[in-house]
This record gives sequence, C-alpha cells and structure tokens, in this order.
Amino acid sequence: MPESPPTLQQQAIDWLLRLESADCTPAERAAFEAWLARDEGHERIYRQVARRWRQLDRFKGQDFPVRAAALIYRRPRRRLAESALAACLMLGLGVATFSERGWYGRNAVYATERGASRTVQLADGSRLELSPDSELTVHLDRWRRSLVLIKGEAYFDVAHDRDRPFQIEVGGASVVDLGTRFDVRLHNDEVAVAVVEGAVRVDHIESREIHANQALSFDRKGRFRELPANQIAMQTAWREGRLIFENRRLDEVLAELERYHDIRLTLADPALAKLKVSGTFHTDNLDAALNIIAMTLPIDIRRPNPRQAVLDKRGND
Repeated sequence: MPESPPTLQQQAIDWLLRLESADCTPAERAAFEAWLARDEGHERIYRQVARRWRQLDRFKGQDFPVRAAALIYRRPRRRLAESALAACLMLGLGVATFSERGWYGRNAVYATERGASRTVQLADGSRLELSPDSELTVHLDRWRRSLVLIKGEAYFDVAHDRDRPFQIEVGGASVVDLGTRFDVRLHNDEVAVAVVEGAVRVDHIESREIHANQALSFDRKGRFRELPANQIAMQTAWREGRLIFENRRLDEVLAELERYHDIRLTLADPALAKLKVSGTFHTDNLDAALNIIAMTLPIDIRRPNPRQAVLDKRGND
C-alpha cells in the first residue's frame, strides 16, 4: 500500500531538521525557500513549528533522549522518519510545557495607552479590565497564577481554582485572591485595594484580609490604612466612564485626568497642588472637568497649545 503524503506540519518539521543540520546544502536551502513561497500556509505553519522549537532551547543542557534523537538528524532518508517522529514528540512536549497549565507555563504582558481601556479574558476563565495608562504582566502555569501590576489600575473577576492561587504583586506586597471580584490601583508609592465581592488577603510586613464592600491602602513600608465604605464606588467608577473625587488634592486629580486624555496638565504655582477637589467627572469630557475645577477653585486655565493646559492662580496673567 503506498504511503500517504506527509501533512503540512510534518513537512515543516522535516525542513526544520534539515536547516538545523550541520551538513545542510545550499541547494536544500534554496528548495526550502521555494517551498515557503509555494503557499502562504507553508510559511505560517513553519513559523509556528520553529517558534515552539526555539522555546525548547532551555532544555539544551538537559538529557532528554527524545530531544537527542531529534537533533541527530542526518541526510540518509532512513533516518528521516525517526528524526521527524522525535521532533513531533519534542514539539508536543513544548506545547504541553509552555501552555497555561504546563510546567513552565506562559507569560503575557497587557498594557493600555492614555485614554484607552482594555478587557482581557485569561485562559483560566478569569477576566481583567485595565484602566487607561496601565500595564500588567501575567504568568499562568499548572501550579499558580501570578500577576504583576506595573502601573495604573486593574479590575479582576477571578475564576475559582483552589489548586492554583491567583496572586498579584504590587507595591512591594502580594494581593491574594480568595474567590472574588476586586480593583487594585497603584498611584505613586501607594496601593488601594477595593473588594466588590468575596475576599482578598494582602501580604506585606503583616497580612490583612478584606471582604466585600471593604477597602484599604498601603505603602511600600507596609503601613496599612482602612478606607471609607464609599471607596469601592469611587475606585471602580472608571469602569462606567466616571471619575469620582472626594476631597482629593488638585495635583492628584490632574494626574488622574491625564491618564484618560493625551494632554499635559500643569500647575503654574506648586502651592496650588494642595487645593482640594470634590466632584464627579466624565472620563470622555476633559473640558467639562476643567471648567468645573475652575468654577470651584480660585484658578484660571490657559491653553498654550491643544495638548497642554496650565492652571494658574486666578488673576495672574
């Protein structure tokens, strides 16, 4: 019975092994380029195979018989089937090893620019919402779910998995999910955690557990501060396109507004930073927010250019 033609993946593996071989000839490399040009699908599947193969580089110094068999490919055709089979096994190992439930797992980085938010559905079923100008790294493997909030703010709706803890590193502490929905905001050196549902544990110099409708903040020195009950509504209002401030410093309010607009908001006099702002602003209407600030505080607003606004003490020209 004649042999069936090799699948596209098997062809890609064959070419990969030939190119990795020390005695690959110029004619074979030219034939490979012709194979790539023959069909768009050839290049796509070859890139996938090559990427998975490169992921296994960390095993080079380890004794894996299957990998060793794949790497001893030589041109005699009787070795091709054995080498290709070994490569298939190694690539299969790579998929399992680097999947979200593999030994080494998978890493990802999610970021947003000013004025843009993003929703991410993780492979474990959890959902993340990033506010503007935020960055978060995610690592999922068979034992844990580890995230790092680098800057900004994120809302977490965590899928329960008792065998894989969901943990966020932020501001020198670990925020450990206990089955919940919550928001974490990093501003300068202070972190605020607001729990909407369930509970989380914050591990720093000491540990604190907070439950639904509770919020707290902490700094890098491990100093905790309980926040009022209305903090949850204020902190998560950005998800509905609103920013709510209650007795917040003007410089903090301006920094928050900048995250939602491509503009630089500056104070002509540093003493103005201490002025306090209260109110609700829509994230998509910067002019309205600045007008309310100018109406309620003794300041004037100048626009030197479309991407800058300067707030100065009223009466100063």
